[in-house]
Amino acid sequence: MSSSQQQLLSLLKRLGPSAIAPLAKAVSMTTMGVRQHLDKLERQALISHFDKQQGKGRPTRHWHLTEKGHQSFGDRHNDMAIQLITGLIALQGEAAMTELLRHRNDQQLELYRQKLSMDEALPQRLEQLARLRCEEGYMARIEPDGDQWLLIEDHCPICSAAKACQGVCQMELELFQALLAPARVIRTQHILEHQPRCCYRISSGS
Repeated sequence: MSSSQQQLLSLLKRLGPSAIAPLAKAVSMTTMGVRQHLDKLERQALISHFDKQQGKGRPTRHWHLTEKGHQSFGDRHNDMAIQLITGLIALQGEAAMTELLRHRNDQQLELYRQKLSMDEALPQRLEQLARLRCEEGYMARIEPDGDQWLLIEDHCPICSAAKACQGVCQMELELFQALLAPARVIRTQHILEHQPRCCYRISSGS
C-alpha cells in the first residue's frame, strides 16, 4: 500500500464518511489522483462508498472505511479475551470458567438448532452446519468417508482463546455431540495438538 493510500485511510478513520474534494485538499492531490487511490482501496475491500443528496443537483459520493478497513488499524480483541479468561480463572477458579463456557455452549446450541433444519437427514444437516461454521470463520467442509462423514475445519478463529483455556475445545466437541445426537461424534484431529486442522468423525446412531 502506498503512503498516499495509507494517508487516505487515516483521514477516513479520523473524519468518517467524506467526499472526494476535502480528501484531495487534505492530501494536496488532484481529485482524479485521489479517485485512483480510492478505487484501489475499494478493490481491496478496505473502503466503500455511498451517494448522498445535498440540496439540488447530483448526489455527492462519500467514501468510508469498511469493517476490514477499520481492522487494518489494529485489533487487540484477542489479547483482551485472553486477559479476561486468565483473570477469571485466577479470581474465581476453573469451575467458574467451566460454568461460563457451558452457558455459552447452551446459547450456541439453541442458535444452531434454530438455524438448522432439524427434521432433515443427517447429511443435509451436516452441510448446513458446515455453512454456519464457515460464516463464523472456521473454513469448514463436509467430506463423506464410507458410511460416515468428516466435519473438517481448516481454520480456528478463536485459537488464541482455546490455547488459554482448552475447555473451549471440549465444549465445542460437546456442542456437536448434542446438536447431532443420536449420531456419534469424535474428534480425530486437533489444531492444538499441532495438527493442521480440526476434524470430527460423524457416524449415524444405531
